[in-house]
Amino acid sequence: MYSAEQARNLANELVEFLKSEIRDTQHQDEWTQRNLRLLREFTRAIEAESYPSAKDASPGQKAKQFLWDFIAYKPKKGVLLAVETEHEDKEHSILYDFEKLLYVRSPVKLMMCRVAGEEDALRIRGKAQEFMEQTCTLYSPGEVFVLYCVWWSGHEHDNRDFAYLLQIKGECDYCRITTERFEPI
Repeated sequence: MYSAEQARNLANELVEFLKSEIRDTQHQDEWTQRNLRLLREFTRAIEAESYPSAKDASPGQKAKQFLWDFIAYKPKKGVLLAVETEHEDKEHSILYDFEKLLYVRSPVKLMMCRVAGEEDALRIRGKAQEFMEQTCTLYSPGEVFVLYCVWWSGHEHDNRDFAYLLQIKGECDYCRITTERFEPI
């Protein structure tokens, strides 16, 4: 579906989009709804579909989720982007949600979290790296992990977010079902 280069380019486009569009949100519900709205906008721009979709997010109600906080997918092709967002800036909360991304097959995986500054972002980056190495031993070639750390300081337009990218070496490897069939066992 995507080459390793295309997955990396998509991840870079996503980060550029988030950095230009994200705004300060103080409350958890506002944080979640704002992030999901931005992700739906990005999904439409890349001509994909999403879950939860806009129709799933009724005003005043929490959006339905499907295993992850947000996914973008191409019908009949599969998941394109899996996202977890964590409003709480506690390491254990961030890593708990980040772990869900380790086990999804998707060319791009995004973890959005809040940080208290550059030092905190670097600490979370190191913990996420260590967590990946200790928690899961196999990853799909070509897939891209994006750690997007939101840091607001100052006025509304002072976006000082930190984004980190990790791409697994190799080419994405997807194949169609050809002669394979479910067999009785």
